[in-house]
Amino acid sequence: MKAQKDTGRSMMYHIQEIKFKGNDITKSHIILREMTMQVGDSILSSDLEDELKFNKRRILNLQLFSTVQYSVEYLDNRNIHIEFLITEIFFWIPRPIFSLADRNFNVWWKEQNHQLDRTNLGLEMTRLNFRGRNERVGGTVQVGYNKFFDVFYKIPFIDKQLKQGLGISATYATGREINYITHKNKIEFYRNDEYPYQRFQTELTYTYRPGYAFIHEANLSYNYMAITQAMFDKSPNYLGGTRKINFFELKYTIGFNNTDFRIYPLNGIDAKITILKRGLGIDKDVNQFNIRTECSFYQKITSKISTSFVFRGRLAFPQEQPYYFNTGLGYKNEYLRGYEYYVIDGSHYGLLRLNLRHKIIDRVIHQHILPIFKYIPISFYAKAYNDIGYIYSKYPKTSFLNNRILNGYGIGIDLVVSYYAKFRIEYSFNHLNQNGLFLHGNKE
Repeated sequence: MKAQKDTGRSMMYHIQEIKFKGNDITKSHIILREMTMQVGDSILSSDLEDELKFNKRRILNLQLFSTVQYSVEYLDNRNIHIEFLITEIFFWIPRPIFSLADRNFNVWWKEQNHQLDRTNLGLEMTRLNFRGRNERVGGTVQVGYNKFFDVFYKIPFIDKQLKQGLGISATYATGREINYITHKNKIEFYRNDEYPYQRFQTELTYTYRPGYAFIHEANLSYNYMAITQAMFDKSPNYLGGTRKINFFELKYTIGFNNTDFRIYPLNGIDAKITILKRGLGIDKDVNQFNIRTECSFYQKITSKISTSFVFRGRLAFPQEQPYYFNTGLGYKNEYLRGYEYYVIDGSHYGLLRLNLRHKIIDRVIHQHILPIFKYIPISFYAKAYNDIGYIYSKYPKTSFLNNRILNGYGIGIDLVVSYYAKFRIEYSFNHLNQNGLFLHGNKE
């Protein structure tokens, strides 16, 4: 890189060329789509370094590269060339499946006595950056306690303006066990080796992303769910008094995300609102309308200390629904820390998560054993947190956690590996004077 002459005042540079090196598969226009600087732009010399750092983060947020470096060639006092040296990750992601039939590790270990016959085996294969255009294609084959099969294909851009995208997927699931009732905030299961349920879904997705931060997504899906006669006798209201339902579902989501690091943000806002309608009039089995919102605010206080505030909420109508559609908190990412052993079904809920985080380690590991993983970014964060939640049910029945404010809190460690994997170890307490160590691999 040619040295810049220090004139003591800010100069205006003209970007004549932006080059990428190391993108053996990724198309250059896919990277440029995420950047604020383009060929032909002019920029003040005093702003150049900050702009380069900002665009480096945007390139990393594609989650296609493990490292990004930049350099500037000063042709004269007015013109510059910019080069980004990138290291692509390994785009074939095989993920062997050894998963649990239960909602989380702690439920399997404590309540199900860590029985190995309640596990699933399989393989999930994803091809990232297919054709170098950030497309994703893949599928899953899972056998064992629960059987699960899916295929999907997502293309982010189908137009020359790089704003519109499409996706398609199909899913089939069945298993030996199904939760048929919630009693005292605990799930009770019905087991039958003849597989008491079958579920199928096919979905078409359309996305419109006019800029970097905003995205609109519309999903239309066809859904089929069936249970056996024995399961119906056990829980007649599971599907609302019938053994089979067919319905279409229409969902629209608008999202805004300007966070600095998508996998583990330290600064910025990530917000989305989803409007969903199950049953479109032509299918009489299902009728549900709900609005869901998720808003996260991240703020860096010092170079190592940051905070995060995450709110999730939902309103669902009508309030009386079959058991299958009445899930609330306690499933997937929708839970209060400290209450992992419980589920709280209901129509409306709100969940607020507060986190204070301190960076312990942030480095890139260089290894030569597996060349495809030559650079592995890794970060550790210590944290303290507090969760506050409320879920309303018009028919709480035996539930003692509905219609009251819940509070869980604790300390933990977050581990972030590369730009697509995150693990959390947390020790939590709740208002019932219960505590325990919990392991999670999903988003916060």
